[in-house]
Amino acid sequence: MILKIPRKCMNSNIREAIDRGWYEQNESRALKRHLKPDDRVLDLGGGAGFVALQAARVVGAENVTVVEASPDMFKAIGDNAVKNELGALQVIQGAVVPDSFSDETITFEVFPGFWASSISEDGGKRRKASKLVTVPALKFRDLQKRSRPTVISMDIEGAERGLASCKWWPETRIVIMEVHPEQFGLHALRQLIMDMFSNGFGWMPWGTRGSVLVFERLDEAPS
Repeated sequence: MILKIPRKCMNSNIREAIDRGWYEQNESRALKRHLKPDDRVLDLGGGAGFVALQAARVVGAENVTVVEASPDMFKAIGDNAVKNELGALQVIQGAVVPDSFSDETITFEVFPGFWASSISEDGGKRRKASKLVTVPALKFRDLQKRSRPTVISMDIEGAERGLASCKWWPETRIVIMEVHPEQFGLHALRQLIMDMFSNGFGWMPWGTRGSVLVFERLDEAPS
């Protein structure tokens, strides 16, 4: 796979992870375990497009939608899709938000190491070495309606906490979610898992590893 990352979005940790084969390793293993050729994939927090491009090779680029908030990484995903002859990949710029979010835009904090970038939670105050950008706020409900996913993958740096209690697309059978309890605490992680259970999902041990949790639909989605 050809994976180009803008120099200004790299740091030594990302470079080492790529060089050693650690980059998105747990997400990739979970995806390979559960993805089927007839799936439709929604990838939230696409980064450089690594997970989305792997999915596209299995299900076809036209059946993968990837969302990325960082303007530079949004462009990188599109470029990487073309370089890998997967130009039909659906790439959307913006930050996913809960359905209750009322504004059309949201402040996103971009760091030189792109995988630390996230929705700004500090009242719009910039931290050292970061910059603040305004990006479209994309409701989870609308993204699901647009892509009709059977598989959802997400690495959204803590924003997963607000999505677990939302309504999930009834055809979604697998969720691959990187969680960030270092940002919101173990009590909130417990609530996130309970919310996923309430939405008809169960914990799937095969593919779960480290901070990457896999949920499988066990029951029909609540009405």
